[in-house]
Amino acid sequence: MKFAVYVEGKAEMLFVADVLSKYSNYDSQIVGFQCINLNADDFEYVQYPVQGDENSETYYQIVNVNNDNRVISKLKQDIPNLTKQGYEIIIGLRDVFGADYDTICNKQQVIDRELISEMYAIQSEQIRFDGVDTRLRFAIMEYEAWMMALLDKYIVSKGGTPQEVFEAAGVDYNSDFENTVYHPYNKVQKIYQAVNATYGKHVGDYHSFLASLTKYDYEALRNSDRCASFKSFIESLLPSA
Repeated sequence: MKFAVYVEGKAEMLFVADVLSKYSNYDSQIVGFQCINLNADDFEYVQYPVQGDENSETYYQIVNVNNDNRVISKLKQDIPNLTKQGYEIIIGLRDVFGADYDTICNKQQVIDRELISEMYAIQSEQIRFDGVDTRLRFAIMEYEAWMMALLDKYIVSKGGTPQEVFEAAGVDYNSDFENTVYHPYNKVQKIYQAVNATYGKHVGDYHSFLASLTKYDYEALRNSDRCASFKSFIESLLPSA
């Protein structure tokens, strides 16, 4: 089985690769994947991480489109060719938060579930092709909301106490972050600052966080009452989920 997964940034690309590696126990016979950075319209193959190849039982092409608003348009453009190449399941992952959402909300910083549902319906239809299994998934409000639910081990590794660090960043530690944090990226930056670390656009920032996690951390979040959008994405990504 072949999956194509389109995401909007490097953080999400590396996260998807990490999930696949850990759920497959790094077994390249079971799962293979190749990460690709999209630079303009040129595909640049990432040397690390990579696992297996198209002969693996399940193979994933993970494409970082490098643009918050390009996941949908790039999928619309690529889906016909992807199906010709034998990709059976095509997934798009994008954040809800962005310039388009912020504008519609008149910058009121409101997590509007009705609006999110409308956006999802419209954008899902835009990537619908007859006979093709296309799956759009939203990270609500951003991928970093999922990060926040998984940050405990990273914070401890930096000598911090999760509850105290979240409080210092102005976040309710016990809340469901996808329902309470409008702009999670900014909050993650504050959490990192509280443990004398930085979170930005550097690959090392993403790798150090992901290195603190195991499959069981992902499973704990998936089976919790937090971040329902995380559960939805994981279950669309993994064939046996």
